Amino acid sequence: MNKHRINTTISKKHWDLLKKYTDTYETQQKVLEQALENLDTRQNQRSALSQEQELAVRFLEVKAMCLIQKDGLLMLLENLDPETMQKYVDHNKPMEYALEYYYQKPLKECQMTEVVEGIAINARMSCWFDTVDYTDDGDYYTLKITHCLGVNATNLIRIMIESATATYGVLAESTISGKTWFIKIFKNDNPCGEAVCTDSTGITYRYGWQSTPV
Repeated sequence: MNKHRINTTISKKHWDLLKKYTDTYETQQKVLEQALENLDTRQNQRSALSQEQELAVRFLEVKAMCLIQKDGLLMLLENLDPETMQKYVDHNKPMEYALEYYYQKPLKECQMTEVVEGIAINARMSCWFDTVDYTDDGDYYTLKITHCLGVNATNLIRIMIESATATYGVLAESTISGKTWFIKIFKNDNPCGEAVCTDSTGITYRYGWQSTPV
């Protein structure tokens, strides 16, 4: 078996760790080899995760999310204060943060396909919805979402998505029909960052939770 010599320096903290684990693995060489194998195994395990699983792991690592049973989530959503949530989205930009954290770059530097894919990945990762998919329909992408969490869940995620697309600078147009929700995200630039929504009665609204009908 070929051997290779290495010569390096390490901090006192890591030197103490090396001495500690030498007692277990007998030699410094075996400690270093085991550490490298563990790193490689962890990397392979991370590579085997789906995009949604990887994002969930990353959010958990930085304690940016917590778990709640769906029954508890539904209760919270049913008692949600629309005005407070609108202020929260306007101030904190949660979807913008999620996209920038996932891609590790400013939202404005993302490609259009990354924005749409990132929204879909975040929606799937949340486990709020029964199905999340999107299609490329020429002049726009169509996000297609189904769920059983009620109208407040739709409105909450809608304003998050429409806030992100408005920040990115493109038009989003939502159509809500019962438990099914379609969001068109147009590819052309939208300097006004405007979003509109059409509900199941055919009334169209500007961006926002309780916006005035057009």
